[in-house]
Amino acid sequence: MKNILLILAAAITLSIMAGCATHRQVQELQLQVEAMRTDQTAIREENARLDSLFRENAETSRKLNADFASYADRLDQRLQTVEARLEDAISLINRSGGVRGAIPEPIPQTDTTKAESTQVQPGLDCQKIYNSAYLDFVKEQYDMAIKGFKGYLQTCPGTGLDDNAQYWIGESYYVQKSYDKAQTAFQDLISKYPESERLVAAKLKLGESLYALRQKAKARSYFEDVIKNNPGTQEAQEAASMLDRYR
Repeated sequence: MKNILLILAAAITLSIMAGCATHRQVQELQLQVEAMRTDQTAIREENARLDSLFRENAETSRKLNADFASYADRLDQRLQTVEARLEDAISLINRSGGVRGAIPEPIPQTDTTKAESTQVQPGLDCQKIYNSAYLDFVKEQYDMAIKGFKGYLQTCPGTGLDDNAQYWIGESYYVQKSYDKAQTAFQDLISKYPESERLVAAKLKLGESLYALRQKAKARSYFEDVIKNNPGTQEAQEAASMLDRYR
């Protein structure tokens, strides 16, 4: 009897010990699960932070790329303007004989068959009128420049810089994004001054104006004309670059 009691006591003790071990394991597993859940939450929060940071960086990168492209376009446009101004300055010097040894180009004679209103008034300083309009253009006062150049064309016809004045009228409209008026101005230059040294630049600008007006077929014809008839020039390179946009 005594032995049976001892056996029962031992069995109870083992059962209690086994129960305690299982309980501890459950507690340990619960703690591990809680730790894993905490880690999972932290990982999710970190992932969300990194994703937000990535999105912010991507947006910043997109904005930077857009700003850089816009800046590059403005810089290219300013470069074209500066180059055109340089050409204009050379024309002024050559036509006025302002450089020692330079042979000025002859100033076209006014058509005597035209009405007297087209004649230059005595004592009128046409060069001053032109220079004033050009200075307005340099200062980016485009409306005043347009008015000045138009005034030059009206009061000083046939005095040598008509084509340049017409070109700067078109350029002023183009810079202001008045592409329809720029188109008309460049077309007038091409039709009225077919021998002008501004002819190629005018054709290029006319093509760009038409492109901006979504008249791409007409624009293409001018770009192709510039490339075909003026190989190796800056205008031809720019025309080729415009044609690349069609692809």
